[in-house]
Amino acid sequence: MGVRMPAGTVEQVLMKTVARHQALYERSEIDAMLRSIVRVGLHTDLTEKDVLRILRTSRCVFFDTHVEVVSGHHTATYLRFESIAHFPDLIRQIAGDMAGWIRRTFECNPITGLMATSSAAKQLAEEIAAELRVSMQLEMVLTPYSCETGRIGTDIVVGAVKAGERFVALNDVTTRGNCVSKLGKVIADHGGMPAGMMVFARRDSGQFPLVNQLLAQYPFYYTTDLDMPQWEPAHCPLCRAGKPLLLWKDMPAL
Repeated sequence: MGVRMPAGTVEQVLMKTVARHQALYERSEIDAMLRSIVRVGLHTDLTEKDVLRILRTSRCVFFDTHVEVVSGHHTATYLRFESIAHFPDLIRQIAGDMAGWIRRTFECNPITGLMATSSAAKQLAEEIAAELRVSMQLEMVLTPYSCETGRIGTDIVVGAVKAGERFVALNDVTTRGNCVSKLGKVIADHGGMPAGMMVFARRDSGQFPLVNQLLAQYPFYYTTDLDMPQWEPAHCPLCRAGKPLLLWKDMPAL
């Protein structure tokens, strides 16, 4: 299991990580590295070129690192969605594509609204609602989100979801499927019906069965499927190699 570093050491490792990636994103080889992990989603109108532009412009992917994600798993390749959220034009591009999927998928059986977390997913929800306001008036319901733990809560405004109303669960990314599944449960627990699910990226790398179960159960949109293998700490090769371990919440913007 990775050993937590002293604060001063963490800062030094982060400074080196940032410098290395800033240099990497200035070199042409970044395109091949990003292309090696990207698979375009099944229901998106965005191309591989579009997805690569989003990742490259936002500098949101860390390579050859050692990061503990919210679930406690370790990974060498990490996506920081908050970096994308810093670019309104990229959020509009992603949200516009998501809105197109909603329009096509629920044309004959309209949804009531979107259930999202109060994380960066909120920006996606706002842009989707704005994109669809002429043809589809969508309500937006938010669940709490902790920047410290990365967990989402289940408390929502009383009466925000009424019996029989159909909501799409929206999160920025999914790793094991737990958060987006939890959003669907919040909808159902308040008498609503989970009509579908949406994320910008799935990064389960086929390791976690729940994601495929959700794909089989609901209309499920993802812009891209990223190859980012993860390990339990006890089986992490980076831990065995003694590579310094960073926490997801410490990963900075590049």
